[in-house]
Amino acid sequence: MCKNALHRKPAFTLIELLVVVAIISMLIAILLPSLSRARKQAKAVICLNNLRSLGQGVITFASEMNDRLPGGLHPAVYRNQGLQALMENEDHPLSAGQAKFAQQRFLTYQLRRIFQDSDGMANSITDEVSTCPVLAQINPDENFSKFYELTNRHVYPTHYVLNNVGDNNTPAEGGGGSMGNMRTTDPPQYFGFSSWSASDASLLALEERYPPQKLAKIEMASEEWMIADAWYRKRSNPAFPELQQEGPYQWDWTGESLPNFAPHFSGRVYDFTDSATRTSESIRVRQAKDDGDTNTVFFDGHAEPVQSKTLVYSGFELLYGFEGTVNPKTPLPPEAMWK
Repeated sequence: MCKNALHRKPAFTLIELLVVVAIISMLIAILLPSLSRARKQAKAVICLNNLRSLGQGVITFASEMNDRLPGGLHPAVYRNQGLQALMENEDHPLSAGQAKFAQQRFLTYQLRRIFQDSDGMANSITDEVSTCPVLAQINPDENFSKFYELTNRHVYPTHYVLNNVGDNNTPAEGGGGSMGNMRTTDPPQYFGFSSWSASDASLLALEERYPPQKLAKIEMASEEWMIADAWYRKRSNPAFPELQQEGPYQWDWTGESLPNFAPHFSGRVYDFTDSATRTSESIRVRQAKDDGDTNTVFFDGHAEPVQSKTLVYSGFELLYGFEGTVNPKTPLPPEAMWK
């Protein structure tokens, strides 16, 4: 008998190999969506933990400052707010004096000592906790440069926003002036009025007149949001100025650089386009009730994802989006409710 025949090793047939390949392909097809969801969930968890850290930083700051919140702060929570980063910004470099003035109005700078991060340079601890990996993917830094190129209006990369809405009046009356119609906080300007000019004496005087509030003055700390994901969508019905805009961001033209949908699990990537396209996309999101979640930290320090809701007024649907503050200076009409 042939020795080779006696010692021949068993092997897969072609059909068996094809079956194995088919099974592996089926497993990959089954597992890939789960892995994708897991990656999205992991990024959302990092974002929520960052917001929780920022909220605890604000509470710690207040406890060390006789219950006073940090202020007066620009509502956007910016990344890379070291002086060097501000002075070397590719789109909008600042002088040393301008950079120092701007830096003092950033939450990340105010909290640098709380996070034991005295230099406040790019990629520092405060830089990391103010960065949402989901928004970094949905709305990368290149979009903000594109926004500047198309509008000649500069906006720093922004992932989170403060609940710091004042009176809906002119700056001389203590309001934001550049903000559209929306419900306002009570008391107004939680984090103080923030001047956008180092040379305007009237604006600087308003910073003295409207300092940051004390944490204890916020009556429903467990329900009122402190910091949330930065996204923007205008109200669908401007006839009721007491009603909240649909996104947490309140500045009109600045908000247009941000996504027009709640970012988490939305399945979208935001690309800055013309105003008409943004409006039509917003309408589609509103009509389909197709937002993601808004990660939010509240004034008592707890953080959670918030689902967009519909505001119903006398049987009519007026808004679909971020519910916003529950303690407005101008309350909702009794016939209005969020569902």
